[in-house]
Amino acid sequence: MTDSTRPLRVLLLATVVLVGWLVRPFADALIVAAVVVVLAWPFHHRLLRLTHERRALATGLSVVAVTLGVVLPVVGLFLLVSRELAALANQVAVELDRGDLATFITSMQRVPLLAWLVGQVGGADALTVELRGASRDTVADIARAIGQSVPDLVGRTARLVLKVTVFELALSTLFYRGEALLMWLTRLSPLRPAHTQRLLKVFSDFARKVVTAGLVAAVVQGLVAGLGYLLVGIERPILLAFLTGVLSFVPVVGTAAAWVPVTLILLLQGHTIGALVVTLWSILLTGTVDNIVKPLVVRGHGDMPALLVFLGVFGGLAAFGVVGLLVGPVLMAVLLALLRFYEESLEGG
Repeated sequence: MTDSTRPLRVLLLATVVLVGWLVRPFADALIVAAVVVVLAWPFHHRLLRLTHERRALATGLSVVAVTLGVVLPVVGLFLLVSRELAALANQVAVELDRGDLATFITSMQRVPLLAWLVGQVGGADALTVELRGASRDTVADIARAIGQSVPDLVGRTARLVLKVTVFELALSTLFYRGEALLMWLTRLSPLRPAHTQRLLKVFSDFARKVVTAGLVAAVVQGLVAGLGYLLVGIERPILLAFLTGVLSFVPVVGTAAAWVPVTLILLLQGHTIGALVVTLWSILLTGTVDNIVKPLVVRGHGDMPALLVFLGVFGGLAAFGVVGLLVGPVLMAVLLALLRFYEESLEGG
């Protein structure tokens, strides 16, 4: 580094840090847009050929296709899941109104440990009164929380609209200028052009693997959950299995958003054994199968150790949220690639 370029590099680094801090609220939208462009690039390339290299037209068609093929189905799934969860919650409320709570508590006492717990609170009648009072208080608390959260909901809606706008603008920019941006990054990269190309290939390969892993894990979890629902004899097992698979994408809560209401309904109907089976099945099988499927699919036929894949997937989730499911494995892959580049440079003298 010469003395004449050092101030420029320092200023450039400071500016990059400030810009990174500036766009931080929209990092998830930008990352998702980059991944979508990587996945949809073969389709966009065909559109370029069909439109005789009219970039503006091909970009517009690609953005519309992605919006119709990705964004709208996701919104539709969200509405479907919301409606079905509301139906499950309403069914729980109906079971409470029917007075089945006493039946549920009576059925609890068939299990020795639960019978002992009921006895510790003064018996079945006392527990029934306490639970009914608690349910009324809970409903009141939920109503107050909803009223108080309206301003926050408005703010979240505005932020969502902004993120969707950033996502659409990022799609347009990357589709329209994607090849030029890659060439520009290759020229600016401090690495050799061959190394830069390999890093870009690592990003695209792992982006595809992570998306595939999420979809495969959701399907597997839905199938496993559906089998459990069938064994217990729950109504609409296929729909519940579908909901379980979709909800597996939700961080922290995940599949519990589907099977917990089902368990409550079974308990309120007096099906203690069925509720116990669903709970154990969901915790031991449905809730853990993705811990096996995702690392296996992400690793694929590559040579990344399973430990690094596992740490990348779940460490990324813990550090960055949902976007971390993509960022974590890609960071691990980039680290391994850079280590290989460094090893090659040492071998080359």
